[in-house]
Amino acid sequence: LLSEMVDSGQVVTTDMSVLRGLVPVPSLMGRVIENVSGFSTNTLASSTASHDAPWRARSIRHTTNEFFVDIVDRIDAIVDSSGTCVMYDVMGDISCKSRLSGMPHLVMTLGRARELDDVVFHPCVVRRAWDTDRTIGFVPPDGPFKLASYHVAQSLRSMPLRVLGEARCTENGMTVHVTVEPGETGSRRVENIRVRVPLDSRAYNIGVQCKSGTHIVTTSRHPQVEWTLDSIHATDSLVRLVIQYSLRSAPQTDSTDAAFVTFEVPGYSVSSIKVDALRLLRESYKLFKGVRYSTMAGSFQVRF
Repeated sequence: LLSEMVDSGQVVTTDMSVLRGLVPVPSLMGRVIENVSGFSTNTLASSTASHDAPWRARSIRHTTNEFFVDIVDRIDAIVDSSGTCVMYDVMGDISCKSRLSGMPHLVMTLGRARELDDVVFHPCVVRRAWDTDRTIGFVPPDGPFKLASYHVAQSLRSMPLRVLGEARCTENGMTVHVTVEPGETGSRRVENIRVRVPLDSRAYNIGVQCKSGTHIVTTSRHPQVEWTLDSIHATDSLVRLVIQYSLRSAPQTDSTDAAFVTFEVPGYSVSSIKVDALRLLRESYKLFKGVRYSTMAGSFQVRF
C-alpha cells in the first residue's frame, strides 16, 4: 500500500478509489490465483487500473444506477459581545455517492458557481470545463468520494443562529449569560445545538439555570459548562443560560471570555450553492439522482 502511495519519497496517490484498484484486499481467492497463475494479484490490479480513469474499474455493474450529492456549508465566525460579526467565512464540500454502471461521464451545473474560489477538485474532474464555463465534468469513482471543496466570498453575513454572551464580575466570582435565538434559515429548523462555555480554572460552586435543553457541568482541571438544545424553529423565542460560580481568588475581567457553538441546519444552504443540472453522457441507462443541502457551524466563537 505504501509503495503505491509514495514515489521517490513523494506522496503521489491518496485517493481511496485509486488505492482500492491498485492494492486489492488479501483474500483466499487471491492466494489461489497467485498459486495457479504465478502472477501477483497486485500486478493484475495495476494492469486493470492503467487506463484514463485509474480511480474507476471498467467492469462495474449495478442493478440500479444512482448518484447522490451532499452539499455542506460550514460557517466560521467570531461574534463580539455586542452581537457584531467581526469575522465571517463560509467553506464547503461537495460529497457524492456513485452507484453507476460502465464508464459514465457526468456534467454538473451549479448555481452561483462563479462565486466559488479556492476550489479543490477530485482528480476525476476535467479542469478545462470548469475554467471555460464553470461546469464540472467528471467520470466518478464507484462509491462515496469528495468531488470538491470550496470557499465562498459572502457579501451578506447570514447567521442561522444568533448567540450573545455576557460575563460580569461579582463580589466573589462571575455570572455568565448566554442567549440563543433563531436567525436566517429560510424557515428551516436549527438542530443539534451545543454551546460550550469554558470557565476559569479557579472556578468552584458552579450553578446553572436554564429552562430549555440540558446541560453538563465539568468540574475537572478545566471546568466548563456544555448546554445542548435539540432544535430551534424560526418561530421560537430566545432561550437563556445563566452560569454563576465562585473563584478561589479575586475575579479577573477575562475569567470567562468566550463560548464555542456548534449547530446544523438540514435542507438549508447559507451560500445558496445549488445543483441546477446533472447530465449523464456516454451511457444510455436512466440515472436516479438525489441532492441534499445542509449548513453547520465550523469554528463559531462568541466573545463576551
